[in-house]
Amino acid sequence: MSKEHVAVLLAAFAAILGGTAFVASRYAVAESEPMTVAFLRALGAGMGLAIIAWGVPGRRAGWIARGDILPVFLLGALMFACFGWLFATGTRYIPAARAALILSLMPVLALALAAAMGQEKLSFNKVAACVLAALGVAVALGDRAGGGPEAWKGDLVMLIAAVVGATHTVLSARYVRRYKPMSLTALQCLAGCTVLGAALVVRGDFSGFGHFTASGWFAMFWLTFPAGLVGYYLWFFALTRISASTVTLFVTLNPIAAAACGALVLGEVVDWRLGAGFACIAAAIALASRRKPNAG
Repeated sequence: MSKEHVAVLLAAFAAILGGTAFVASRYAVAESEPMTVAFLRALGAGMGLAIIAWGVPGRRAGWIARGDILPVFLLGALMFACFGWLFATGTRYIPAARAALILSLMPVLALALAAAMGQEKLSFNKVAACVLAALGVAVALGDRAGGGPEAWKGDLVMLIAAVVGATHTVLSARYVRRYKPMSLTALQCLAGCTVLGAALVVRGDFSGFGHFTASGWFAMFWLTFPAGLVGYYLWFFALTRISASTVTLFVTLNPIAAAACGALVLGEVVDWRLGAGFACIAAAIALASRRKPNAG
């Protein structure tokens, strides 16, 4: 198995973990509020990655060059503060599957941005893969992707989050190829944590920390470690092996994982649409990852 194929599998697994995060976020936000949830997630994941990157004896994760610290910090603030808060806020208003469905627009947005910046050339395979992936999402969720009377708020917030996430993915491409994923992700998580912590101090309201039940703390644990630390690292690692738009395409697995997790945790009905959606998304991933045969 080639390194690119491994990266494809890791990106898919990271996206599945991300899908479970939508359900966990709804649990956590219901017992707290979005900024507190985003802060705790960035803090825990950032500290865990920092310990692994720089605190384990014999491990050399590398340091960020002085000239790159500011742009890397700003990109971390964009992703782990801005996107993190938007993500938590969106799950407050709409079901996990609907939130994940909107966030699956990231591949199309990343393709457009990367092409506009001259980083990548649009190809028939990549455009067709995005269309096929979107079709898979629509088929899998069917009419179960609906929301309540305040759904428009969550829809708008998640749409902004999709733009932010796609922008971060494309702009981070040069740094993920220059530095090891562990150190880069750790610094960016801590950057987001710093910005969110400062925002909490300025706001002066820390009541969100005191309302978690045991299930709420477990939801925070899941957000921070399996769907945070592990997911972030695998996502950045995949970016070192395959293109930004291809990695972002795997976001389309989020709503499928969110729907499946919702069925297991919340007792939602799972029907044939889930299997059909998986088939479409698997085909889209294969299409986007396909290379042109070498001449001769």
